[in-house]
Amino acid sequence: MTGAPDSFAARVACCFLPFAGGYFLSYAFRAVNAAIGPDLSRELALDPATYGAITSAYFATFALAQLPLGVALDRWGPRRTEATLLCAAALGAAIFAIADTTRELLIGRALIGLGVSSCLMAAFKANTLYWPIQRLPLANGLLMGFGGLGAASATIPVDWLLSVTDWRTVIAMMAVATLAVAAGIWFVSPDPPPPTTQSRFSEQVRGIVDLLRSGPFWRVTALTGISHGTYLAYQTLWAGPWLRDVAGLDRTQAALGMALVTGSMAFSYPILGALADRLAARGISTMATFGFYAAAFIVLQVPLAAGWTGAPLFLWAAFGFVGCGTVVGYAALTQQLPTSIAGRANAAINLVVFFTAFAVQWSVGAILNIYGQAPETGHTIALSIATGLQVLAWLWFIRGSGRHESRRHGNAA
Repeated sequence: MTGAPDSFAARVACCFLPFAGGYFLSYAFRAVNAAIGPDLSRELALDPATYGAITSAYFATFALAQLPLGVALDRWGPRRTEATLLCAAALGAAIFAIADTTRELLIGRALIGLGVSSCLMAAFKANTLYWPIQRLPLANGLLMGFGGLGAASATIPVDWLLSVTDWRTVIAMMAVATLAVAAGIWFVSPDPPPPTTQSRFSEQVRGIVDLLRSGPFWRVTALTGISHGTYLAYQTLWAGPWLRDVAGLDRTQAALGMALVTGSMAFSYPILGALADRLAARGISTMATFGFYAAAFIVLQVPLAAGWTGAPLFLWAAFGFVGCGTVVGYAALTQQLPTSIAGRANAAINLVVFFTAFAVQWSVGAILNIYGQAPETGHTIALSIATGLQVLAWLWFIRGSGRHESRRHGNAA
């Protein structure tokens, strides 16, 4: 089938829900290691550094896929691209579920990251193709909500499953679900109409080179990368260990805390996005709103870095809610660059964000490994470093804001 169905119900069923299911699974895979971590580490005798490296392999392959992914989506469309890659994710989950060595776990986790790397961008592409432009904010907002539900599903529900089965069965179930979603996308979703023109590869490369010479690109990307990368690294893994090691919560309470961190994003994306739109209507730029969100996120991390445990569940729920606001950096970036390279700009900033998430997630594990007998000290050092880097990026960001706010054509600063 080519082109979107005529009826609204058929369009939701064929053009939205299959891709939303893929994004749900993408976030569930991203967060599930936080829930299965204690059981997996105990069974295979993994230290925090090794477990952090295994979990962060998802972010590494996810990031590496972003630039070629943009070309694949333009050439073959979201249906073929995502369904094919989800098969790789299912294979990775199957390998992870039967793994007995660190190498096998790394291979499985890396394949999962590669396989789900298209879930958000393919869904955005599908929404652009199959929905009227005036419905895109609603479609994209609902899509992000599915991601929040996927993240929440990897907390308390997985913790309950672990009380009746083991972590291998949980991952195997996710592998089967991934194959089912891949089949749904392949057999149910339509192909887009063939493009009338297609950019040559040399032109696409030239656009990326121009992007990398852009001052606004690096100014926004540095702050988005370290802030949203830190958010992802803790939201999907290290918030749970902080709640156990620093706040002294038991496994059930820590699972509740992780549910609050991940579940809050389902509400945060539409609320903070709507606030940015409202502020823009009053003359406050998206760039300024992004700077405010990033600053609020930095302030919120200070008591976490200090090890304050007065209200840990509230603090981590706020971390999840405010941290989502740093994704506004994507919109702030595209407003500063020519529309002709906006797609590649989003892919490039996604690459930086996920490489940063990989680096932070792995580094936290390495630091905790050094302070094995005093994990609360390790958490303090790790969060202090991450927060300090965000402060430096924020200072660079606001230093250039005045000079570059009106430069929207990708010139070097």
